[in-house]
Amino acid sequence: MKTVTKNNLEKNLKETTSTLLEMARNSCWNKISDNTSYIMSEIKNDLLNRSKRKKLNDKKKPKSLEKITAELREIYENLYDINLYIYKSEKESTIIEIQYYPKSSLESEFYETIKNNDPMLHMKIGIPPYVNNKTEKYDVNWELGGMRYEWNLFSSRLRFKWKYKNRIKNVG
Repeated sequence: MKTVTKNNLEKNLKETTSTLLEMARNSCWNKISDNTSYIMSEIKNDLLNRSKRKKLNDKKKPKSLEKITAELREIYENLYDINLYIYKSEKESTIIEIQYYPKSSLESEFYETIKNNDPMLHMKIGIPPYVNNKTEKYDVNWELGGMRYEWNLFSSRLRFKWKYKNRIKNVG
């Protein structure tokens, strides 16, 4: 976690993007492109499921780091938290989703304690529910769904049931 100022926002976003891409290369089997563009989403208190989030994000036009930084600077005073995720990665390009949580969405008592704080900056890579260990590499695009995701989810459930069934037999 980093805190960012209005002046170092673009530099920190660029550095965090590089670190995020490297994390993805270490965790995922996909080729992760350094050719990045960005989309932006507000984190709302009502959680969107993966398919609704995908529909909303697919309608957004990816932007350059410079344009997304300008948009974030416009709302800087209201930013509490900024999170970078890989939304989609293909051989030639990677789309980074910047999710931000506004200070105005915080409880009034907590808001008073942090209203003058600079926003925090995080990066995260989602781990699919079918990954069993930290060394197992997975598809960076798993959150977009699709046949591969459904197959991996189905096969992991079968493996789990098989293990559970065999444990019961061994205990009994």
